[in-house]
Amino acid sequence: MAQQVEVVRKVLSRGYNISPEALAFLLERNLEELDSLLDSVPDKAVIELEDLKEALKRIKKRAERRLYETGEDVGGVRIIKSPTNLGVKGSSDEFIELMRRRFQFLKSLLVKKSGVDPIPISNLLNSTSRNGDRVLVVGMILEKRVLRDFSIRIVIDDESGSIPVIFKKGSRYWDKADKIPVDSVIAIKGTFINGRLYADSFRIPDLNGELVEPGSASGKVALISDIHMGSRYFNEQAFERFVRWLNSKYAKDVKFLVICGDLVDGIGVYPNQEEELKIVDVYKQFQLASSFLERIPRDVKVIYIPGNHEPVRQAEPQPVVPEEYLDHLLEVRPDLIALPNPAMIGIGDVRILLYHGRSLNAVFKHIPGLQPIRPETVVEAMRWILRLRHLAPIYGEHPIAPESEDWLLIDQVPHVLHVGHIHVYGVGEYNGVKIVNSGTFENETPYIKSLGIEVTVGKAPILDLKSREVEVKDFSS
Repeated sequence: MAQQVEVVRKVLSRGYNISPEALAFLLERNLEELDSLLDSVPDKAVIELEDLKEALKRIKKRAERRLYETGEDVGGVRIIKSPTNLGVKGSSDEFIELMRRRFQFLKSLLVKKSGVDPIPISNLLNSTSRNGDRVLVVGMILEKRVLRDFSIRIVIDDESGSIPVIFKKGSRYWDKADKIPVDSVIAIKGTFINGRLYADSFRIPDLNGELVEPGSASGKVALISDIHMGSRYFNEQAFERFVRWLNSKYAKDVKFLVICGDLVDGIGVYPNQEEELKIVDVYKQFQLASSFLERIPRDVKVIYIPGNHEPVRQAEPQPVVPEEYLDHLLEVRPDLIALPNPAMIGIGDVRILLYHGRSLNAVFKHIPGLQPIRPETVVEAMRWILRLRHLAPIYGEHPIAPESEDWLLIDQVPHVLHVGHIHVYGVGEYNGVKIVNSGTFENETPYIKSLGIEVTVGKAPILDLKSREVEVKDFSS
């Protein structure tokens, strides 16, 4: 009797009524299961027996589900890199260690490419005999500004100290120095004079001399992002045409679909977003998404990472979308491969690096020559990410979690870099790496318009895994 009173009390405290059959079902179970069962039932006035049975099925599926591990093969998709064990305290020491790890890795690349060990900055500054010497130092850019004589002055530091570096106007590397953003790690050769380094040349980590070996596989991959289901501006007609195309004979070679973030529009992502929402319940946004994913051909493997509009932490790396939202998608596509942002997958011998692309905002802002945003400059911005060997090369423009590993480093060079976020498609190449930005399926919003971005709607890049060529399909009309 006491157990029955406790069960009824808990059900009523949740705002539900319960049928006699459902109550009998709960009384047969352990009370410890009660909360998880009630968390999983649909939002309705009266809980029926079938509601509890379906909730129990979902709980069992969750128990069986786990994060995919590096090296795991899932239906022909190999997980090469997937951030795990995410969680930090947010202490200053963690941020310091994060930047040290970034610096040490990028420094090791530069030392290998230079073939010469750099001089620690403190050794240079403390030496009385190096004045006038030509030296090599490696450091991270702390500050950068243009002087009155149009020389560029940067300050770099390593583990031992910091030093100002001058690029004289008209010198061979002035134009290149003008483009290098803060937080870049660079190797500089120059002449040391009275506590300053007058630069002759410099090198960034880049992909120079780093062969991207050929990789191929059979079939094609559709690369999309920024669908924004739930937005008033979601172009449902264009996405409908895309889904119908996937089901047609013209798409029979498409065996994989990659969704690179912002599948839904989310809630509270930016001020007054609710005014631009058609669906104000994020669960219902995922329900709409599942109704489309259910119609994707069963022989197409779907891979999905979050973006800044998903209901998941904003700090990168972002974990997998939480199961209470993901459940809607998994009910219709149990084989969905949900991964963190960023992640690297392998299909056959082709490595595809997936990153939603929030850092592109800072790249466009801080590197000269990338405005206005259009397909050509989107590709160039992504080239800079590869050159600097980091998915978020400019620190502080958006939240980054100081994890014990820097998951945003490009330590393994991909064959394909797939990014979204900016709502402008672009396709190009850089030193053997195919570059793809998949644009959007959301029409121009007032917020995007205020940024001066002309969106490219309904374009789906289709990657041929054998040739690594990309065909852009237009579903906008």
